[in-house]
Amino acid sequence: MLKRVFIAAIAASAIFTSCKKEGAIDQKEGQFDRSVNAGVGADTRSWPSLTGTIPATIASGTFTLTNDRVWILDGPTYVQNGATLLIQPNTLIKGKSNSTRGTSYLIITKGGKLIADGNANTSIVFTSDKPKTQRAPGDWGGIVILGDAPTNANGSQIEGILPAEIPAGYSITYGGTNASHNGGTLKCVRIEYAGRDLGNGNEINGLTLGGVGSGTVLDSIQVSFGADDAFEFFGGTVNAKHLVAFANNDDEFDFDLGYVGNIQYAVSLRYPGVPVTADPNGIESDNNAGGTSATPITRPTLANFTILGSEVRRDSLLYGARWRRNSSFNLTNSIIAGYDEAGVIFDGAGAVTHISTAGDGVFTNSRVHGFTLGVTPTPVAAWVGWSGNVTSNIANAFSFAGLQAPFNYPAPDFRYTLAANAGKGAFGAAGSVRWDDNWASYDPANGNY
Repeated sequence: MLKRVFIAAIAASAIFTSCKKEGAIDQKEGQFDRSVNAGVGADTRSWPSLTGTIPATIASGTFTLTNDRVWILDGPTYVQNGATLLIQPNTLIKGKSNSTRGTSYLIITKGGKLIADGNANTSIVFTSDKPKTQRAPGDWGGIVILGDAPTNANGSQIEGILPAEIPAGYSITYGGTNASHNGGTLKCVRIEYAGRDLGNGNEINGLTLGGVGSGTVLDSIQVSFGADDAFEFFGGTVNAKHLVAFANNDDEFDFDLGYVGNIQYAVSLRYPGVPVTADPNGIESDNNAGGTSATPITRPTLANFTILGSEVRRDSLLYGARWRRNSSFNLTNSIIAGYDEAGVIFDGAGAVTHISTAGDGVFTNSRVHGFTLGVTPTPVAAWVGWSGNVTSNIANAFSFAGLQAPFNYPAPDFRYTLAANAGKGAFGAAGSVRWDDNWASYDPANGNY
């Protein structure tokens, strides 16, 4: 369970303040930011009885969510250009599931900021307002941050929003030329039971990022039991570390419209009791919907990912990593296992061209498993970006993955037991400390809220 210990808080604070520069990929295998206490089960903190409601619009200045009350997100909630929503550490926010104003979601428009800077012992939680026995994916909408960093479709409107929900004078467009855009800080934040699906791919994800720039800090964020993707990046240059996608029903990490940031240390895991969509992938990456060569070309740089589906075949999961529609990629030192059709697919001529072009598509030094195929199509000598990988299609993903207890619900352990996994995946060796300690939870259904 989550603990609040004074000594641990000091240690955790030292950890996060001494992190390497945001976005830098740590080239030393096995070097992870540390937390001193184990605790990734149900959140048993005691929360205030006092409540407050977040205003529907925050037009200017700074509005602070204090941790002396539980805050209610009631309907569409907008932070305007030039305004800031500041959330104190150790704060609980509940998305209202039956708002008279429509789906409850939080959107930071281009030029606004969200500051949610928790630590390992004072994480910030966004969750459903329903009792723990009734919470379900899609109880509320999720969090959207928009910026003016480059995309290959600048001026687009973010998806998942109905026109009638946009307040007068506000805009949901994103993208521009400011690669260093700063949309704020999310650190030690959990987003639970979110998501909105308006049909035809028009959705809000747990965390949606449109044209968000490298000045934004994303570190230690978990999206759980979401009714769409966990994380979706529409263009932008934002970097991230320590991401957890757990028990969501569509893609875990989705990249589109020219995203070119760096992400290191990320884990995803499906949950047996959560029905999935018709197209659930661990990673899904497109250049754009048409698969054109619009620039910048989508090319996420990903290191130390652990992407897990199911321990045994369930005939509902597609691909651990799906590179399609002319997306490029750079993935290293990762572990993918437990998806039905293939661990990795280079889907279409564009993706195959990227992996066959020196200095372009890169997929190296990783372990890849799928119940039908490890990788498709079959690698050939011309794939200059494919090297040092081990692939398999054995019947049990646990046997291949070489991890401590990755399919142990609700207390998975992603640390490795197989010596060949040193430096691969999101966590260190069995018995080592975990970067998800204290702030993350794999049992939100029993959270004390």
